[in-house]
Amino acid sequence: MDEFLITRAKKGHKDSFTQAIMKIKDQAYRVAYCYLHNEEDSMDAVCDAVEQAYKNIRKLKNVQYFNTWFIRIVINECNAQLRLRQRKTKITDHLEFPEVLGPSEDKLDLEILLNKLSPGDRLLIYMKYYLGYTLDEIAQLLDMSSGTVKTRIYSNLKKMKSELQTREVY
Repeated sequence: MDEFLITRAKKGHKDSFTQAIMKIKDQAYRVAYCYLHNEEDSMDAVCDAVEQAYKNIRKLKNVQYFNTWFIRIVINECNAQLRLRQRKTKITDHLEFPEVLGPSEDKLDLEILLNKLSPGDRLLIYMKYYLGYTLDEIAQLLDMSSGTVKTRIYSNLKKMKSELQTREVY
């Protein structure tokens, strides 16, 4: 069904493009918010990405990679906004994650453990477990090898598990 929509969108069918974007818009916003920390800027980045995607949909080679292609455009738009702000620090130092769990002690433990990780490692875990990306999709979006993504995710999960077990002993 999705590939059919994208194929029609590539041929210039506006409603098909709109339907495809509507299916991924929330995920795109969450990725943008991780980069920009601001609701309005995140919305602007997604809107700019929609515009870029609409202009360039015909250049999409494989329709099954539409979601990955679009999220990559969102990331590029976020980076463009950050360059316009002329920030001096690295982008990954400013990642922030939206609320994803309800209030509980587990949430506090998880947030504490996640905040101890580097922002880049937090992003990997967030994309894998909260947004549901595959390792290959994450690797493609972040220009890393899938082996590197897998190693970083699982080594950080191991560290988090070890620290959580240490806390439970006390």
